[in-house]
Amino acid sequence: MELTRPHDSVAMLLAVLVVSAAVARSGGALCDKSDKAALLAVKSALGNPPALSGWNSTVACCSWEGISCNATTGRVTELTVFALNLSAPVPAAIANLTALQSVNLAYNQLYGSIPAFLGPRALPDLTFLRLDGNRLTGAIPPTATVFDLSLVGNLLTGPLPATFGGASFGDVDLADNQLTGDASMLFGAKKQLNALHLSRNRFRFDLGGVELPEAMDILEIDHNLVYGSIPAAAAARKWLAFDVSYNQLCGPIPQGRYTHRFGAKHFAGNKCLCDRPLPPCT
Repeated sequence: MELTRPHDSVAMLLAVLVVSAAVARSGGALCDKSDKAALLAVKSALGNPPALSGWNSTVACCSWEGISCNATTGRVTELTVFALNLSAPVPAAIANLTALQSVNLAYNQLYGSIPAFLGPRALPDLTFLRLDGNRLTGAIPPTATVFDLSLVGNLLTGPLPATFGGASFGDVDLADNQLTGDASMLFGAKKQLNALHLSRNRFRFDLGGVELPEAMDILEIDHNLVYGSIPAAAAARKWLAFDVSYNQLCGPIPQGRYTHRFGAKHFAGNKCLCDRPLPPCT
């Protein structure tokens, strides 16, 4: 009787692990049938673009370009259709992908409104949503309370929904739209928000009346109608990005190492801001 040599057993085990890893990456036979049908409906709603020709019924959906799945359940967790210049509304079939954690439809030509299902109410695991660089119009729906939200570079209008005040955000980018009203609800000392981008809108609120979130190290609110003063707490922050230019702010700039590093252009164009890096207060 021939005994199996130890190194042969190790080699066999490694081969099994490699095959298992490959199956997990592709999803293999685990591709959820209902999710596959939903993805084919998404493809159809986007006009069956050639770039998505690999999305077909003969291939497991977890191996499709832009799709990731849970290796155990086969449910689709990530949907990415990025920079394909697709002109269509946001496909309604996305609502059927109820295990989604991440949706990235950035840099296409999507039009119409943002559907209410793009949020944790309909997609309970969704924490990441990118719709930037499209042609979406109308108001932001109150359901869009995902942890990382990017809607920059659309044609969105109106005020922020009241639900944003109680939402848990980590990164919010609403720059380059036509949004109005009070955005102070996004601030608060105990909030998790670390990056806030509101540049080039028509937001109007008193910056001096807000508390900076403890984790915040990016604040870009330039080219709005923000008034009041810069909070004194800004002086002690290690800012990665800071821009309050072209608003209606007044008073002395809080003096800290990181508020100085961005230079005068990040404070310019205000009503009466003063002190370093701008001219001294008089």
